[in-house]
Amino acid sequence: MKTLLLFLSVVVLSGAVSAQSTFQWDTNDTIETNLTPNVTEQYPMYQSVVGNDTVTLAIEVIYNDLPQSWDGMVCIFGICMGQIPPVGTQATMSPIYGSNQGMIRLTVNPYNGTETAKLQVMVWDVDFPNETDTATFLLNTTLSTPELLASNVEIRPNPVQDVLSIDSDYDLNNAQIINTTGQVIRKFELSSVQQVLNVGDLPKGVYTVRLIGDVGTVDKRFVKL
Repeated sequence: MKTLLLFLSVVVLSGAVSAQSTFQWDTNDTIETNLTPNVTEQYPMYQSVVGNDTVTLAIEVIYNDLPQSWDGMVCIFGICMGQIPPVGTQATMSPIYGSNQGMIRLTVNPYNGTETAKLQVMVWDVDFPNETDTATFLLNTTLSTPELLASNVEIRPNPVQDVLSIDSDYDLNNAQIINTTGQVIRKFELSSVQQVLNVGDLPKGVYTVRLIGDVGTVDKRFVKL
């Protein structure tokens, strides 16, 4: 099974503000963020005018390996594209001047994806097309410890008559059988060579097996025939 790195917060890379002759970044031009499964989040970057002129910025998607199973869209100042656009997509922002800001905003939801991905967008002043810069979004999907543990532990067969086997990528130390009223009615010690539970003497019904290891605890429901 795939091993995922766990992250606890969104990290924005620090660095000097990149300035062009007619526009500059009001935020860093690279964002590295750790996405939460099934949560839609937005990540904007802003640009402003250098001087007193009116500037019109254009963009082109130059790299996009976001999985098709993810949902999202890209908006720029004055327009939303309605989806995460493929490589080669170009668009032009509304003109910016004074205190107005240009914007590139990524909205994304990875659902239950476990991939990493990158989106890069080139930005330039339409009057000075050789003056370019790049906005980069580096995306990692994350799972909390309980979700990660649950996704890497399986019990079988289910329903079960006699012996319940445990498949896990983690070291598990103990197991408890819990009935529907929340009472612990059986306790087991587990080891690398003992990953089965004898449940043949349990009455028919629905139970929860609580598996306890060094990385956390996970509950799995099973049916006793």
